[in-house]
Order: sequence, then C-alpha cells, then structure tokens
Amino acid sequence: MALDLDPGLAGAGNPSLVKAIIEEMDGGAIPFERFMELALYHPEHGYYRKPGRIGTGGDFLTSPVIHPMFGWAAGAWCEWVWEALGRPAPFTIIEPAAGEGALATALLDWAEGRGGAFAEGLRYVAIEPNARGADRRVEWLEDAPGAVEAGVVLSNELFDALPVRVFDVEGRGPVEVYVRWDGEAFVEARGSIATIDGAPAAGRFEVSGRAHATMSAMCDLVERGAVLTFDYGYPEEELWADWRKQGTLLCFYRHTAHEDPYQHVGEQDLTAHVNLSELELAMELAGFTTFAPVTQAAFLTEAGLGSLIESVRDDLPEYFARRRAFQQLTDGAGLGRIRVLAGTRGVEGVPPGFGVEA
Repeated sequence: MALDLDPGLAGAGNPSLVKAIIEEMDGGAIPFERFMELALYHPEHGYYRKPGRIGTGGDFLTSPVIHPMFGWAAGAWCEWVWEALGRPAPFTIIEPAAGEGALATALLDWAEGRGGAFAEGLRYVAIEPNARGADRRVEWLEDAPGAVEAGVVLSNELFDALPVRVFDVEGRGPVEVYVRWDGEAFVEARGSIATIDGAPAAGRFEVSGRAHATMSAMCDLVERGAVLTFDYGYPEEELWADWRKQGTLLCFYRHTAHEDPYQHVGEQDLTAHVNLSELELAMELAGFTTFAPVTQAAFLTEAGLGSLIESVRDDLPEYFARRRAFQQLTDGAGLGRIRVLAGTRGVEGVPPGFGVEA
C-alpha cells in the first residue's frame, strides 16, 4: 500500500526505514526476526549501512578498536595453528563481518613486524558487504570465497548481530512476538505457539534461526585449520536459565544500552546473546574438534597481554595506553565477559587459551 509517512512521526527512527518497514507490514504484523533484519540490514537504510557506528563517536566499542593488542593476540593464535599444520603457504585468514578492518590491520601489522615465513605466506580475506576498509593488504569481498586448503576463520561479535526470533512463555507455551505499526509507533503483537526443546518455562527468550547455518558455512571455508569466534553468549543451560526472565536482547545508541528496539530504528544497534551450545554442535557436525568456551579475559591473559604492557614500561604514554586497554579488554563486567569459542580440523593439540599453555 502507498504510504506518506509524516516526518513528524519519525521519532521511531530513520524515516525512510520506518516507512519501508511499515510498507512491508501492509497493515498487518511481521515476526520480530524480520523487523530486526530490516532494522539492521535493510540494503539502503539499515543500521549497518550507517557510517561511524563503532568508536568513541559512535554507538559502541568493540575489542579491535580499543587497542591493536587484541589483533596481536589473535595473530599469535593464528600463527600457532599455522605451526601446528606444518607451516603451509599460503595460509589464509578469513574474517566475516570485518567492518572497517581494525582487526585485520592490527593482525597484519603484528605479523609484518615480526617478519618471517608466517608473514610471507599470510593471506587475509575480509568479508564485508556493507563497507570496504582502506587496508590494501586485505582482500575485501562482498561474499564468502571458496574453501581454502589451510587457514583460520576469525570472527568478532558476528553472531550476536544476527536477527533472532523472540518468544514470550505463556500458559499455553512459547508464543512468538510479532511487530506492527499502530499509527504512531511500533508495538508488539502475538503470533503462533511454538514447540522449542529446552526452552525456558517462563519469561522471554530469543532463538537464532541463522546461527547454526552461519557457523556451518564458516567451517566449510577451511579444509584444514580452525575457527575462532569472539562473541557475547552462554551455553544453552545458562542462556535459558530459569532465573533469566527478560531474555538478552539489548540496544546500543550513543554508548547507552537500553531494551527498547522500537525507537531509533535504523539508528541503533540490536544484539542478542549467542547460544554457544548451538555453535559447538555446528562445529562438531562439520568435523571439527571443539574446546570449552573461555572468557575473553582468560583468553587474553593467557595470550600474554600482560607482558606486552611491561615491555614498554620505558615509554610511559604507551605503557599507560596499553594498561588502560588491557583493563577494558578484560573487564569482567564488559568486554572481558565475551566468550571465546574455538574448533580445529586437522590440527593436533589444544590451542593456546583453552586450558593448556602454548
């Protein structure tokens, strides 16, 4: 239906995106999953088309932009995989949802600074349909490449941005949440009853219909090597614990977290915590050996970031910059509680950060 959206009603968010969503509703309602998909990934007006999302002037911070040390740690982990595979060349790192390339740049700078065979044989592929970074050492692709013989698939906060279905548990069971336009704002509506194994007995919860397939596709990108994923999430029994009544969906707008996805539509980030058990299962079905998830704080501490701070004690500005960054990256109430999940195929041994020292 034709729609002339009064800009005065655009308090819901980006007027063009609000109009596009209402037009798709066509007087009815759409599942929350579709609403979230349009809010984040609409090809013209979605949030991930918005420049400047990440950083002090944006809506949130991610680990790679805090300090290059995060990328250095990821690079050292990838080098361990390369060594365990017998130093293959080329060795490809593939990063889905690479954003503007902060992780890629830090990792490549670290490798080149060390020199040697790892740097010489390293190929970095960034998959990013919404933007292209400036680092010319990176191959920027809009779609996933074919499988490589040896490498690592590396992701940071990819899965928590996938659209999710939302359910409220009522007396008759989990009822899916839909979204409609009431003439002034987006409001929720009730959909059909669902049967979901292991679902909570009360409250609100989310289900990702895309996480398993996304992880499976990531595993298919490397014949021998590893997948390393950093994301907010919990094992299923913790994610759907009886005490968790409100789910995990959060919105980030100008560095403020809140729980209303129906304001600032297209102008704020929407995230939901990941079911790590589902990701582990996808890895195992793809033939990967998985390792129990660890916190980012534990992973980076074992990676030796503390020694990187002490190594520049004679340079006080850099010393304090690294110390502040380490505190942010390992803060148990913030980035430090991100979980790190790894799987390997064709690799002997336990990778660093997962219970055994490198």
